[in-house]
Amino acid sequence: MALEIAGLVLGAVSALAALRGALDTALLIDSYFDEEKSDCGYLALRYHVQKTRMDLWRQVYKIDDPSTCPLRHKPEVVQKLVVQILGQITQLFDDSKKLVKRHQISTQELPPAGAGGVSHSQDTIKALSKLRIKPMAKFRWTIKGKAEFEEKVLRISTLVDDLQGFTIDASELRSLERALPSMSLKSVANAEMLQTLHDSQAESNVCLATSAKVKLLRKKTTHPLDGSVTVITNDQLRFLKDSSTLGTLRLPSAGFRPVWIEWCIISEGAAAPEYIRRIKALGYLLEQAGNPALRLPVCYGIFDDLAHEAKFGARRIGYVFGAPHAGGHHPASASASTSASASAMTVPRPPPCPSYDGNFRDHPPRTLSDLIRDAKSFPVPLLGDRFALAVALATAFGNFHSAGWLHKGFHSGSIAFLAHAPTTTTRGEGEEGVTAAIRITDPFVTGFQYARPAGAHSLSRGPLEDGALEHYYHPAADKGFSRRLDLYSLGVVLCEVGRWGLVAATVSEGTRRRMVDRAAWRNYMVTRVLADIGWRMGAMYQSAVRTLLECRLPDDDGDNDDDDDDDDGDHGGFFEQEYFEKVIRPLSACSA
Repeated sequence: MALEIAGLVLGAVSALAALRGALDTALLIDSYFDEEKSDCGYLALRYHVQKTRMDLWRQVYKIDDPSTCPLRHKPEVVQKLVVQILGQITQLFDDSKKLVKRHQISTQELPPAGAGGVSHSQDTIKALSKLRIKPMAKFRWTIKGKAEFEEKVLRISTLVDDLQGFTIDASELRSLERALPSMSLKSVANAEMLQTLHDSQAESNVCLATSAKVKLLRKKTTHPLDGSVTVITNDQLRFLKDSSTLGTLRLPSAGFRPVWIEWCIISEGAAAPEYIRRIKALGYLLEQAGNPALRLPVCYGIFDDLAHEAKFGARRIGYVFGAPHAGGHHPASASASTSASASAMTVPRPPPCPSYDGNFRDHPPRTLSDLIRDAKSFPVPLLGDRFALAVALATAFGNFHSAGWLHKGFHSGSIAFLAHAPTTTTRGEGEEGVTAAIRITDPFVTGFQYARPAGAHSLSRGPLEDGALEHYYHPAADKGFSRRLDLYSLGVVLCEVGRWGLVAATVSEGTRRRMVDRAAWRNYMVTRVLADIGWRMGAMYQSAVRTLLECRLPDDDGDNDDDDDDDDGDHGGFFEQEYFEKVIRPLSACSA
């Protein structure tokens, strides 16, 4: 049916506004599961992902701010095309009334159309910013035709691709891709929904699917586990000579794999059994969720070092990590299906997993702090590479937090890099071997032996009690972590990335004597280091780091250590939106 352009815009913006507040996405998804119909849950999740993509586009394109909306500066032909795309998306929602139970709404009206039936662009943009959905009745979707609804979702996905392609540049598009998992998961808490989203990972964004799995597993760590962590036996693991952290692991069906171990030292006492239980629970999570898409290495399980206990009288249990399978592919890039089922969640997929050097004796894993100290063999990375590293770390934290898991011990020593397999190309003459093989843009986040489920109290000495690391942690961290306090540590690390120098190593002796506690360190970071970041890395990078160091993100006390673990502290998704706007977007826009 032919519709006027102005009418199309009205309906399309109504749909976009619905994503922001008036429509309850969780209610939409729950209703599918309440129907107990085959595949309805997956259809709802696919639809939810497309709505999230539209919401992200709405934020980036500043529909709420007519004075800065980029549409007003586009050529008239582009303005008309964007309006038509929005209208087509709306038409698809209108067509869905044959498949779903309609909900009643009222909206403000757009200004009258001018000549040719097209509203003046500035008046239209101004009207767009004021449009709000006002639900008149509670709604409930009822699927009546699975195949037809599936086709609608596919067409919406294609139109959203077109909409983004015509209106935003490549860097903004990448920021949207990075924000998709956390923004999509903010309203998905039901275990069955999370399982459905993870099970569909071959047809969806791998970060989104894996984040859903982490969130699901994290919920299980406070309850009896459906599975248990793999316990590596003594005859499977062989340490390299003169090393207690590097070795080879014999796998029944995959031969030998190079591994490294992160140890947890267990003190004797009444709390020891509980601490061991938590080590096993976290080991199970890491084993199931290890994926380079989340910047997590492969975890093969845990190793209980009985020989160490017999010799030194202290028990230690280690997480056994390895490189992602060389030459393998991310699950989301393994299928090239172009069916409606495979395409309806389509977003740009990550490239195949690179091949890593398996010779840990000559090319062991190296931490960020190692590389910063080693100026002779690892020169200061290019500015663009440091920007890429910052974005990778910030995106990883967004994914961790969307899964409801806090690191609670992040520092430059908990970021690992693995040597890539030797290639014929290098950055320059003489830069071969280890230096050429490590890519600073390919980090893995480790150090999770100190992370605890929310509501859990510390049972061992961790980074917070290590004086050499106290500058990485917020003064209030002793009272319990939250997302904001976890991200403070990220802010300190991003300062070290920007300056390419460890904070503690660049402080003068006189200044160091005044660093008597974490409050003094925080003041130093905000007043001295942050100012230094600006001229080195630019205003956008500095702004993102300032947001982290000054804890300018929304209050998320619902996530701290003392609250019920089942409370994800979503607060309507406002935290995720602010993190996207104030951290992910500016970092993604940085370029050399």
